[in-house]
Amino acid sequence: MFTFLLLTIPVGSISAQEEDPIEQAKEQRELARQEQLAAEAEIALLEAEDIEIVAALEAATNLVNLQEAKEQASQQRLQSALAQKIEAQEDFLSIAREITLLEERAIAYAVESYIGLSDRRTEAWFEAQDATVAAHKIALLDLVSSDTNDVLDKLKLIQQERSYLLSKAAAAQDEADAIQAELEEVRVQLEIQRTKQAEIKAELDVRREQWNSMLATAVQEQEQISNYIAAEEERIARELEEARRRAELEARLGQITEAGWVLPSPGLRTSFFGLRMHPILGYARMHNGVDYNCNTGDAIRSATDGIVITAEYYGGYGYTVIVQHANSTSTLYAHLSNIYVQLEEYVVAGEQVGACGSTGLSTGPHLHFEVRISGVPVDPLPYLP
Repeated sequence: MFTFLLLTIPVGSISAQEEDPIEQAKEQRELARQEQLAAEAEIALLEAEDIEIVAALEAATNLVNLQEAKEQASQQRLQSALAQKIEAQEDFLSIAREITLLEERAIAYAVESYIGLSDRRTEAWFEAQDATVAAHKIALLDLVSSDTNDVLDKLKLIQQERSYLLSKAAAAQDEADAIQAELEEVRVQLEIQRTKQAEIKAELDVRREQWNSMLATAVQEQEQISNYIAAEEERIARELEEARRRAELEARLGQITEAGWVLPSPGLRTSFFGLRMHPILGYARMHNGVDYNCNTGDAIRSATDGIVITAEYYGGYGYTVIVQHANSTSTLYAHLSNIYVQLEEYVVAGEQVGACGSTGLSTGPHLHFEVRISGVPVDPLPYLP
C-alpha cells in the first residue's frame, strides 16, 4: 500500500520564498504519479500470474468434468450389469420350474423301467396271438422308452442352460461389483479434483482482491494528492492575487493593514477621537471620529470592503457616505462635496466613494471619518494603517 504526506503550506502573505512550497507540491504530485506507475507495474505482474492461475483452474475444471463423465458412464454400466443379472435370474427361475417337471417325469420313467419294462417286452411275445401283434406291442414299449430318453436328454440340456444362466448371473454380479468399486474410485478422484479446484479458485480470489485493493488505493491516493495540489495551487493563486492587489493599493494609497484597511484620505490628521471644543458651537463636545485635512475635490476612499448603506445629505455631516462591513462594523465619510457611489453598491478598499468638501457644520474642506460597531462610534485609529 502506498502512502503520502500532505505538504503544509502556511497561509499568509506571499513572498518569493513561497515559490519553494509550490515546487514541493509539484514534486509531491510527481511522486504520486511514480507511485501510481509502480502500482500499475505490480498489477501487470499480478495479471500475468492470474493468467497462469486461470489456466490451472481451467485444467482442474476439465479434470472434474472428465471424472463426472466417467462417473456417469460407470453408473450406466452398473445399471446394465444389474439388468442383465435380473434377467438371468428371471430366466433361471423359469427354467428351474421346467427342470422340476422334467425331473419328476424322468424319475417316474426310471422307476417304471426299473420295475418291469424288460419283463413287459417278454410278456408281449408270449401273450400275443401272432408275431404281428407282438411286434406292435414291442414297438409301443420302445416308443415309451424312447420318450423317456428324450425327456432325459432335454433335462440334461436344460440343466446345462441353468448352469450357464447361473454363471451369467454371477458374472453380471462380479461386473457390477467391479463397476461399483471403480465408481467409488472415480468419486474419490472427483472429490480430490474438486478440492484442488476450490483451492485454486480461492487463491485466484485472494489475488484478485489484492489487485483491486491496490488499484483502488493507488487511484484514491492519486485523487487525494491531485485534490490537495489543486487546492494548494488555488490558495496560493488567491494569496498571490491578494498580494498583488495589496501592493497596488500600497503603491496608490500608502500602507494597508493585515485586515485590509487603508487610509480614507492621504491628508494629515487634524483632530482625533474624544472630547474636544467644537470649533463652531464653542463648547466641549464628543468628537466621534478623526478629521483629515484635504482640498476640495480630493478623492475620499473606502477604508475597506463593504456595501454602501447611506449616500445622501446627512444633517450636520453634510453630504455623507456610510459603508457597512463585516462583523457589524461600518465607516462614515462626512462633509463631502460630491458622492460617487449609490445605495447597495459594493465597494472595495481604496475605491473612491466621494470628494473632499465642506458641507454641513464645517469650517473648511476636510474629511470627518468614523468607525462604528453596531452603530456605536469607536476610535478609528486602531483599524487604520
